[in-house]
Amino acid sequence: METAVRALAALAAVAALPLVAARDPEPRRVVMSSLAPDYAEKVPAAKAELLRVINEERSAHGAGPLAYDRLGAKVGDEFCEDAARNRTSGHWDLAGRPPYLRWALAGGIDHHAQNFAAESRRGFEFTEPPVELLKKMHEAFMAEEPPDDGHRRTVLDPIWTHVGIGFAIVGGEMRMTEEYSRRVLEWAELPPGPVQAGKGALVALKLPRGWSIGAVEVAYEGLPKPMSRSEIAARGSYGLPPAWRTLRPFPPAGTRWASGEPGDFRPNASGRVELVVPLERGPGHYYLVVFASEGEAIGRKLFPVATPMVTAR
Repeated sequence: METAVRALAALAAVAALPLVAARDPEPRRVVMSSLAPDYAEKVPAAKAELLRVINEERSAHGAGPLAYDRLGAKVGDEFCEDAARNRTSGHWDLAGRPPYLRWALAGGIDHHAQNFAAESRRGFEFTEPPVELLKKMHEAFMAEEPPDDGHRRTVLDPIWTHVGIGFAIVGGEMRMTEEYSRRVLEWAELPPGPVQAGKGALVALKLPRGWSIGAVEVAYEGLPKPMSRSEIAARGSYGLPPAWRTLRPFPPAGTRWASGEPGDFRPNASGRVELVVPLERGPGHYYLVVFASEGEAIGRKLFPVATPMVTAR
C-alpha cells in the first residue's frame, strides 16, 4: 500500500487564494495524541511477538524502533472484525470508508498508514496459534520485491514512531492489520462536529517545543458511499486524496513567498498554531496534512507529522 508520505520543500510556491472570512462559531474539542491505554487488547502476547519481529527488521535496515499503540490496535481490531464478518478483503469497509477516515473517526490525529492481509478457508477453520498466523501474514509483507513492495516499505519507513496490530478470526475468515503512525503533535483543537460547507473552520495545533511547521496541505474527499465486496477487492493500495490547497506560515517580516502570498498562520513561542481551514469544496472530509520538523522548517525537506480531519456538511 501507499503510505501517502509526500516530501515538501518549505519554500515551494503555491497559488494565492483568499481564506474564507466566516469562521465556525462553535467551541472546539481538544483531541489528544492518545494511545488509548484502557483498550482491552486482543491476543496481546501474539501481538507483542510480532512487534518484536518488526523492530528487529527495522533495526537491521537502520530505522528506529516502534512503540506499541493501543489506539492503532483498537482501530485495527474493529476493522478486522468487521471485515471478517462481512467477508471483505481490502482496505475499505462496506460503508466505503478508507483507513485514514476510520483512523480520524476513532480520534486519530497523527499521520497514519495501514498494512492489511486476509485469508479465507472453506471446509476447515483456523487452528494455528494467533502468533503463527500474524507472523505468516507479516512474512508475506516482507517477502515483497520492488516495485510491488508497498507493505514492506511501510514496515521499514523511518518516519513511523508507533504501530498497533489488528487481528480477528470469524469462522473461516482471518484478517490482520498493522496500523502505523507518527506521533509528534501533542494535541489538536477541532470543531466538535460537522461545519457548514463554504465556511472556514478554526483549528489549533500544538507541536512540541523546538518544532516548527513548514506547511499544512488541505486534502479533500467527498462523503463515502457504500461499496460492494467486489469493489473493495478490486482496489489495491490506497493513499490520501490529493491536496487542493496549501496553507503556509507567515514569512519573515518584510518578505513574501515566491508566489507573492503573505502567508496564512503564525506559530507562537509555545508551539501553538491557529489557522482557518477553508471548506470551499463542499460537504465531505478535509484532511490537514501537517508538514513540520525539529528546528527551523524554512528551506528544509519536510515530511508529514499529523493528519487531523474536519468534516463539512
